[in-house]
Amino acid sequence: MISKTFYESLEDIAKERSLDIGQILEKVEVAMSVACKNSDVPYKGTIKLEADQEKKKIEFYNYQYIVDEVDPEGPRGQITLEEAKKIKSKPKVGQEIREKVNLGLFKRKAASMFRQNLLNELKGLEREEAYNYFIDQVGEIVTGRVTSINDTFITFSVGKGVSATMSLRDALPNETFTVGEDKKLYVSKVEKTTKGPKIFINRNSKDIVRKLFEINIPEIASGLIEIMGIAREAGSRTKVGVISVNGDIDPKGACVGNSGMRIKAINEALNGEKIDIFIWKDDPINLIAEALSPAKVVSVMPNEVEKRAMVIVNDDQFSLAIGKNGQNAKLAAFATGWRIDIKKLSDAYLEKIDFKYNVNC
Repeated sequence: MISKTFYESLEDIAKERSLDIGQILEKVEVAMSVACKNSDVPYKGTIKLEADQEKKKIEFYNYQYIVDEVDPEGPRGQITLEEAKKIKSKPKVGQEIREKVNLGLFKRKAASMFRQNLLNELKGLEREEAYNYFIDQVGEIVTGRVTSINDTFITFSVGKGVSATMSLRDALPNETFTVGEDKKLYVSKVEKTTKGPKIFINRNSKDIVRKLFEINIPEIASGLIEIMGIAREAGSRTKVGVISVNGDIDPKGACVGNSGMRIKAINEALNGEKIDIFIWKDDPINLIAEALSPAKVVSVMPNEVEKRAMVIVNDDQFSLAIGKNGQNAKLAAFATGWRIDIKKLSDAYLEKIDFKYNVNC
């Protein structure tokens, strides 16, 4: 019998590594089987573990099958009737017999083999558990703690004893990192390797914005509000179009939150990135006008065949509608899926463009 202390140490391992004691006991059985098979102990059958969890007791048994004659090419664990008589009284051919494993027969080689195999099996179990955990995190956000930084990669501890590296290309532009700080990371893919799960993470995709909205805005998580479009220039600005499913909720107000607390939490997770929220409309006229906020639009002339629209704004709104380096217009176009051309009201009159003041939002 293995000592109670050994069982308790297995319980400690299970607790520390978030593993199930039953899974660990399975690995103990495997390690003992390998040790018996590859050492000079006289147990060459099938090794099975029996555990009494209340008494914290473990026993190993060697199971063998009685045959008339051992077939060298046959399955493991065959034993002749004569050999079986040394273990069991009145054995019969065809019976399966079991014999308690006497650990006192284990010499240094067998004991060392058991320990090494157990360590290997536990590492394998940890890797498998970590993979199963992180494969469920694909498409989700995890919190990673920065453990090291170089000119190309940042390494994070992401839990379950696993590290993940992120290329600087997948970080926000001009983002800085400090060892020990926590960052929100989007898990895009997980691969199984012999060294454990390889986790692909980023901070510059639209997906991390979508997940942050789901995490911080209960109405989005519950489906009362839907995100209809997202466009992003990572590290600078993002536009998000939202719609209320039942019409009773102000989707923009719900996303901003009381005193702006909800949107501030998202801003902070993205290093202060500006987030524009606009209300998604069914008709292209008001949809495009909303998407160009905070600029005020006076007219939208959509061409639904080409999915292109001419937009007219008051002269004092032109710079705001275009945005710095064309950013506002570009993000509005990507978020809505419409090509947008913006004109000043004065130019529209000079060019004698026939338009109507048709924006209601």
